[in-house]
Amino acid sequence: MKHITSRENPFYKRLVRLSRASRAERRTGGTAVLEGVHLIRAYLDRFGPEGVELVVRESAREHPEIAGLVAEVPAVAMADRMFDTVSSVQTPVGVLAAAPIPKPCGSTRERGFQLLVDGVQDPGNLGSILRSAAAAGATIAHLSAECADPWSPKTLRGGMGAQFLLPIEEHADLGLAATEAGLRLVACTVSGDTSVFDADLRGAVGFIIGSEGSGVTPRLAALAQQRVRIPMSRGIESLNAAAAAAVCFYEWVRQQGPAWLGARERTS
Repeated sequence: MKHITSRENPFYKRLVRLSRASRAERRTGGTAVLEGVHLIRAYLDRFGPEGVELVVRESAREHPEIAGLVAEVPAVAMADRMFDTVSSVQTPVGVLAAAPIPKPCGSTRERGFQLLVDGVQDPGNLGSILRSAAAAGATIAHLSAECADPWSPKTLRGGMGAQFLLPIEEHADLGLAATEAGLRLVACTVSGDTSVFDADLRGAVGFIIGSEGSGVTPRLAALAQQRVRIPMSRGIESLNAAAAAAVCFYEWVRQQGPAWLGARERTS
């Protein structure tokens, strides 16, 4: 295994740029930084090792799970102090990878729901929403231009592999996506007409999830055939965007019935 100990090393400099890069720079280079065993394993299981560059923290080389990754993917060892500079977490596990960003692809059109994310700007929230959507059976996620970068290290950690399973359309015109989907649109809002638990969510729908501060924009809310709310105890105005999304998605799952969920679990 090659060892990197100098901050002048070109690969080290490239990793630092990638970990701190803007959304545009990540997309131009077509590469994202994956941190942690679980995230790297999820990527390898979906796409294989081609183009993946594995980096191991010097003191973590003997970690059993990391050693398992090294057996599959060529790796370099990096001095601890340098690895910690590249990593975006306070207590890094000791492995990260530079990997090609998957090319966008369209919905599979299988029975499920589509997701339209309207300006969710917190990377952790966006990652959690994508994770819940993928787990609940979403077929595609449309993200407005105001959303956080789905390929940033923090969003990837929040998604925990969801970005590798769920087709993602970035910078989407949500109005156009809603029209082209031809689905019944459901907007989750604090002033919705119906409790999400009383709404009929059976069949293919499109869920619109709004931003943390402003919620769903009026233009998109006007396109929705259903505007639902989540009942809450007095004194609580709203849920975190990711928590609210998960409630809606899994109420949809419940309404599909056990046969649908059983089929998904068997084929997942």
